[in-house]
Amino acid sequence: MRDPLAPPGLTRRSITFDIVVAALFGLVAIPIHAFEGTSSVVAAILVTVALACRRIAPSTMMVCALASAAVQSIDLRIAVLPCAAYAILFYTVGDHPDRRVRFGSLAVAVAGSILAGILFPFVYGLDDGLADRAAGHLIGVLGCAVVVVGGGWATGFIRHQRHSVEQARVAETIAELERKRLLDLYAEQTERTRLARDMHDVVAHSLAVVVAQAEGARYAMATDPGAAHDALGVIADTAREALRDVRGLLEELRRDDRPVEVTATARRRLIERMRAAGMTITDLTGSPGHIAPEIADSAFRILTESLTNALKYGDLHQPVSIAEHHCDGRYTLTVRNTVAADPLAPGGAGHGIVGMTERAQRVGGTLTAAPDGALWVTELTVPERTSA
Repeated sequence: MRDPLAPPGLTRRSITFDIVVAALFGLVAIPIHAFEGTSSVVAAILVTVALACRRIAPSTMMVCALASAAVQSIDLRIAVLPCAAYAILFYTVGDHPDRRVRFGSLAVAVAGSILAGILFPFVYGLDDGLADRAAGHLIGVLGCAVVVVGGGWATGFIRHQRHSVEQARVAETIAELERKRLLDLYAEQTERTRLARDMHDVVAHSLAVVVAQAEGARYAMATDPGAAHDALGVIADTAREALRDVRGLLEELRRDDRPVEVTATARRRLIERMRAAGMTITDLTGSPGHIAPEIADSAFRILTESLTNALKYGDLHQPVSIAEHHCDGRYTLTVRNTVAADPLAPGGAGHGIVGMTERAQRVGGTLTAAPDGALWVTELTVPERTSA
């Protein structure tokens, strides 16, 4: 049966080492103390057993150590080698992982030593001419407790503290490495999410325009070849734009560039492309003034996604309005379109709105995209503190 106080992780090598040390001690101590009397021999045997099971069975070790001390106290004979071996025993309990064992063993040792010294005069009587011997016995017991027991326990306790500090340092190092690993994973996942969002914006927008133009060209092929020709031109231009954007994303992957400042030309081309796809756009942009490149980039991406959604799910017979302002300490972009009863594309998974929301949050802003009667309103708001 396993001792409940035995420390975890004991190896067969450690147990064998304790048994060998105990056997060597017994071979030396028992013959030496055989000439001093039975009590000294019994004390040597008990300490030998205690040394053998000091780690595999700490409970048995403490019982044997207390029994050997009691035998020596009762017979008034102090066996030197067993008492010296107490240093090893209390070194073991001082280094024990269980706090109760560490301090409980120290308390028992101190209390037992004091009690053994104090009780001697009352056991043998002061009138028996043993007063001087009692005083010497008390001093000897207390001195042994302080030097041997206390020293052994303190050495073991210091080793335990150093081991605990080292464990804490190792745990802190592991935690720091794990934190860095998680931060790297988070950064990698964030970058993947951003690239997926950018790719969605490019591909979804371009394909929506291509689908719309292809459907129109198919029906106009027989009746209006000119319109079909124009539609094919828009498809080609849109595909070239998409290819250029994808190449830009790949280049950004290689160079890890910051967002490029969006020019008025890029915005104008976007609106012209959407108008060529059949949308009626009313641009109510005021004077947005200078805004930070990262905000301009996010706003342009949100505008692209909003117009793409209006093309896919909106009524193309109704105008789409764009309003962009930078005043009163904040930048706002608002896109309104009429929701179609029979949209060009079926209902999406909502990734576009999620992507727009993430873009707004990246620059410290907020985004709302919700129906307002027959309209669908998408609004980006960025405080001035992030646009300076």
